[in-house]
Amino acid sequence: MPAIVSLEDLKAAQKDLLEAKDLDELKAVFKKWRRIGWKNICKIWLEERTPEK
Repeated sequence: MPAIVSLEDLKAAQKDLLEAKDLDELKAVFKKWRRIGWKNICKIWLEERTPEK
């Protein structure tokens, strides 16, 4: 993950993604964390990367 995004933000986004129970909640998470980048959000969501990587 790029260094310009804080580790705390990435961990918080991961927590929100894991807690989303339906599509509307998932859409809200994507909108909330849009500033960390779509690619980062998708990689965390698909568990291809962790915030520490």
